Amino acid sequence: MRIRQLLQPKKTLLEDQRIAAKIVTDVLLELSSLSKPDTSLDMLDELAERMIRERGGEPYNKGYKPDWALVPFPATVCCSVNHEICHAPPRGRSLKNGDIVKYDLGIRYKSGCGDAALTIAVGEVDNRKQRAMRYGLQALYEGIKVVRAGVKIGLIGEAIERFVSPRGYNVIKEYGGHHIGKEMHELPHIPHYTDYTSPGFQETLKEGAVICIEPMITPGNGANAISMNDKWTAFCTDGQPVVMFEHMLLVTATGSDILTNHIL
Repeated sequence: MRIRQLLQPKKTLLEDQRIAAKIVTDVLLELSSLSKPDTSLDMLDELAERMIRERGGEPYNKGYKPDWALVPFPATVCCSVNHEICHAPPRGRSLKNGDIVKYDLGIRYKSGCGDAALTIAVGEVDNRKQRAMRYGLQALYEGIKVVRAGVKIGLIGEAIERFVSPRGYNVIKEYGGHHIGKEMHELPHIPHYTDYTSPGFQETLKEGAVICIEPMITPGNGANAISMNDKWTAFCTDGQPVVMFEHMLLVTATGSDILTNHIL
């Protein structure tokens, strides 16, 4: 038995991340299918945690407290609605007809982490929100198009901003993408706009790196603040809707391998 164990290859970080990405995908698809008017966000959060644990993972967000946070995050899923940008806990709320809700989910599976997000329309949404969702999704793929080993990280944000700006949208500049591995947020940071001052702007993508691209765009001016009620929810102060889509991808010599496939 001992000899067979020694001969078995060790599970790599990337293999764990592929499984983490599959778990995130499964959970987000389930949340999407259940996002109807009057659905409780607390119920969806409890379901997400149960699904993650049943598959051998652990919620990454729950109890997460980075240096800048005033309190630990109280839930498994970020459930940001309408003009909320990101990091919103469920807070006893239910979805309403006409809402758009952004689910952002991070998990840990053994040695690796997984992360993805999407925006869902609840019931019948107006044309403004539909248009924002369409452009937000395309903005994500415009960023993905430029990904390959050797490309400067700054070109991702340039591609996203070049797409959304002529269409009357602004990128939320305070939040961006990231590398992901043993921890959820690893450096270098990936801005979603043209930011020549970013420390990682001139750094190049490395083959084998796993990254997350997650542009958040709005038809408003993008000015934002953090709620003093829950100390987590980032929201646009002008009340304009925000959309967000995120994929987790492996950088290859010729492009990328998208590890999450939750966006239908």
